[in-house]
Amino acid sequence: MSKNYMVIIVKPPNKRPYVIKIPKRIRDMVNLVGGMFNAERYEDVLIIYNQNQKDENLKSNKVFKDLRLKGTILIVGNNEKEGDIISLRKKQILKYMSKITNKNIDKENEI
Repeated sequence: MSKNYMVIIVKPPNKRPYVIKIPKRIRDMVNLVGGMFNAERYEDVLIIYNQNQKDENLKSNKVFKDLRLKGTILIVGNNEKEGDIISLRKKQILKYMSKITNKNIDKENEI
């Protein structure tokens, strides 16, 4: 994999997660989450989410049993040594895709 691209999981509100390959650029992550973002460590990955969690236009997004945020979230690899965002490994993709189940799709926001 090129160092200019990374494979990540995208989890929109009320939709199934999907895996995509995106350029490793801040503006692409900003576009996906709909604004400036925060990154928080979650187990062995980073969760990237819209920093404006008080925005009422962002829909609730139950990502995992123990994690609920607003808006689209990204699950990315974490290079702690260099403090960098990186591609997910296959093992991580399988682990986190299976952690996000249909049960986690929040029915209360569906139209």
